[in-house]
Amino acid sequence: MKIKICGITSHEDARLALDLGADLIGFVIADSPRRVRPEEAGAIVARLRDEGRLAGRGTVGVFVNESPAAMARAMSEAGLDEAQIHGDESPEDCADLPFPWYRALRIGSVGDAESRLSAGWPCGRVLVDALSASGYGGTGESVAAAVAIVARDIAAGMGKEFFLAGGIGTHNVASVVRSIRPDGIDVCSGVEERPGRKSREKLERLFAELRRAEEETRRARQ
Repeated sequence: MKIKICGITSHEDARLALDLGADLIGFVIADSPRRVRPEEAGAIVARLRDEGRLAGRGTVGVFVNESPAAMARAMSEAGLDEAQIHGDESPEDCADLPFPWYRALRIGSVGDAESRLSAGWPCGRVLVDALSASGYGGTGESVAAAVAIVARDIAAGMGKEFFLAGGIGTHNVASVVRSIRPDGIDVCSGVEERPGRKSREKLERLFAELRRAEEETRRARQ
């Protein structure tokens, strides 16, 4: 299972997340308390590459209702590997994007999962987040387990990698891994001291809980 730590705003937090085992780190380019400018993300990414910390890891830019041209400029300036499209874009809006991307979908019900995931997204991964009136992500709200499982099964049937976000933290990451079994999880506010600043203690506990859950799952399959 892959782990993405999102809402990175500093080299210190990025280095810690990667050293603990993150597969992906995310930079919010959209309006947010965690927003970073492309040149700021680029400076962090360049330093991490120089240190050899990004070998086999990925960097993601998070965009909300941004034009393809603006996204392309930001991706290039920041030196990011792929984009997470997290706004109200349609499959047609995303079809010809000139860089790797995947779709984040906010869902609140089984009906949402069925309609939104089946809309014809031309990408290899979907990320499901909670539908919230307070924003597009990082709200700390969770997708109901039954809804997440339906979304996971739809994504699997379409041959897409399934990531789950929303309200995941040290208190529940083990149960999420065991009960929902996503291909990846995306964690942001659940490991923060405050918006945009990660907590070393929470990150360490998160990865410890993940290792424990994965070991328990492995033993159960023997």
